[in-house]
Amino acid sequence: MAQATIKNQLKIMANQRTIVGNQKKILHNQDRLKQLLGNQVRIIRNQKAIIKNQKKILAARGVR
Repeated sequence: MAQATIKNQLKIMANQRTIVGNQKKILHNQDRLKQLLGNQVRIIRNQKAIIKNQKKILAARGVR
């Protein structure tokens, strides 16, 4: 009985280590995602500026 309890506790500890490792990976991935989202926001902002400039160019040429 005591042997089984120790085995179960060792399994639990191993599982907890795995969980902690996975949580670290998740946090790391979330940090990477924040950077990617920041880049996407900048890209969208630049695309809006490009469209605005293209409209000005077309307006200057008399195209509607």
